Amino acid sequence: MIGREFRFHDGKKGAALAIRIIKKSSDNLIRKVLKDGTVVIHLKGNVEEPGSILIKYLASELNMDPERFDIIEVKEGVDVLLSILDIEPGEIQKLILENIS
Repeated sequence: MIGREFRFHDGKKGAALAIRIIKKSSDNLIRKVLKDGTVVIHLKGNVEEPGSILIKYLASELNMDPERFDIIEVKEGVDVLLSILDIEPGEIQKLILENIS
């Protein structure tokens, strides 16, 4: 096993969402899901750091504890990789689709 790089993790289970944020919208809403699975979410106002607003909105909209959300990566302030703990991917997909406005 020499030469093999190991990475340990904490073993938490959950689902990941790729999100595209549309800033300066008139309202917060889940708008659509793109063919590649990216969830398009509109956030109102001039959002410079969308992470906390995104988590607060999704937690409220999906009726979940905000502590279950974790931002993995933000690219150019609009593309977000978000982890949601203790939920199966199929369950979060269902919740997202039910809440598209």
